[in-house]
Amino acid sequence: MSLMRYLNSNLIRNILICFTLGISVVLLMMLNLECSRRESDEDRVQIYIDTESAVPLRRELYGFNTNMMTGDYGYLDKDFIALTESLNPTSLRFPGGTVGNFYHWDISGFYENEMNTTLSTQLNKRNRGNFNKLRKKRNGIISFDDFMKLCNKLNIIPIVMVNVWTGSPEKSAAWVRYAKEMGYNIRHWELGNEHYLPHYLNRFPTVHAYMQTAKEHALAMKAVDPQIKLSVCASPVAFHKEGFLLATPQRKWDEGLAENTSGSTDWYDAFSVHVYAYKAVKDIEIEKMKAYLFGWIHFGIDEAMEYYEEVFPNKEMWVTEWNIANPANRVANTQLHAMYVGDFFMKMLSIPKITHANFHVIAGYGKGFPVFSKVTPISQRTFWKYGGEPESDYGDTIRRTVFYAFQLIGEVFDKAKTLFEVSQENIPMFEGELDYKGKMMSGIQVRAMGNIDTYFIMISNRMSRDISPIFYFHGKQLKRNATYRYVANDNLKATNGGNAEMEGSGSIEVRIQEWKGNMKALIIPKNSFGIIEVRK
Repeated sequence: MSLMRYLNSNLIRNILICFTLGISVVLLMMLNLECSRRESDEDRVQIYIDTESAVPLRRELYGFNTNMMTGDYGYLDKDFIALTESLNPTSLRFPGGTVGNFYHWDISGFYENEMNTTLSTQLNKRNRGNFNKLRKKRNGIISFDDFMKLCNKLNIIPIVMVNVWTGSPEKSAAWVRYAKEMGYNIRHWELGNEHYLPHYLNRFPTVHAYMQTAKEHALAMKAVDPQIKLSVCASPVAFHKEGFLLATPQRKWDEGLAENTSGSTDWYDAFSVHVYAYKAVKDIEIEKMKAYLFGWIHFGIDEAMEYYEEVFPNKEMWVTEWNIANPANRVANTQLHAMYVGDFFMKMLSIPKITHANFHVIAGYGKGFPVFSKVTPISQRTFWKYGGEPESDYGDTIRRTVFYAFQLIGEVFDKAKTLFEVSQENIPMFEGELDYKGKMMSGIQVRAMGNIDTYFIMISNRMSRDISPIFYFHGKQLKRNATYRYVANDNLKATNGGNAEMEGSGSIEVRIQEWKGNMKALIIPKNSFGIIEVRK
């Protein structure tokens, strides 16, 4: 009996010991798991959004340049209206870039004898070619009234450029008067386009000659409507690092605009700059091009803005054209192009001096610059190639890769009202290439916006790996459900219809993807640009 009692007591004791050890092991495992999770969270990218720092969103930053002189589209074409509406642009520029230097609003077109009036044989040839195309397709007409009908229909802010090259102050003033009489609400006007170029030296041999003419137009226009804002054309010299020291004439042009030896500069309100990423090379891997482009955005733009802040300290900056350089750039119409426009746009959001911006160009010929364009047949002359027409698109129009990045931006700008400050910890670093070789930059860029009931987080992942961020609002981790819409592709060369170097797959390779779930599980794919939408 004592033996049995002894055995039973040992059994019970052993069971208790095993149970205690088991509990201890489980607790230890849970503790280790919690520590591991905590360490993992500490290593993750942490993004802090300060909603107390809200400032009004500069809505005019989201715009497009229109240049309809090829006649491929008209402002009231159904497909043009539908595609433009789906982008939700805030602003549109009329009548375009260079074509505005020859446009006469009172005849809704151009005079043939003015197409040869620059010193550039190439530009004169292009002007004549576009003049003939427009005459065949649209009877030579680009209608200002049609443009304004589109703006009024889609609630778009217009920016209009007057012709100071072959026009007159009286004609510019009459245009402002006509706009007032028609009830067109136009507050932004530009005084010519890129007149710092040597093409225009026969009329504007110096910056002072340009300023004298521009001022005559400006005073005549403001006499009609004192409330308008006017911009002079400055050079983009500071954005071209390689040529900055060599481009003495462009620097002197800018200095002349700022000094204006003829008197005060109060007669103009802003200066327009056209910003293009100049590295149109063919024999560099696209991964290196990615590291160069983001290095240029990260470092080069800040360096350039120091120059413009110094030269024009009291003027607004309008970036009325921006894109990559050269339609034949190998980046054109690729996944990298879509990433680039999203990342560049976010950079502009961080620069208060830039108050107006227009991407060049919303629609046109080819696969390089346009947001959408006609299907382009193979041409040995231009080297444009095309791999097939997507069944889902409008007739003979194709949405290029940047279309979807801009569609995401448009969705946010249609809803958001304010911009918030963002800070980050544990930022992944990314090395630049070419001009920025050896320089380390942030692997992501983030902006945050909102309205009365929703937060919008715009995020670019420049890295070639996924990231898993943690978001904090008011110091507390955001663990709510979210919708994440984005463009991403493992292949930076993915195109929507090919480009100057690549034929394309015959399908839409870059388009919007969507993820829904709790933000704790959110992963930002490599090579991506997107928008996270979270209800408050």
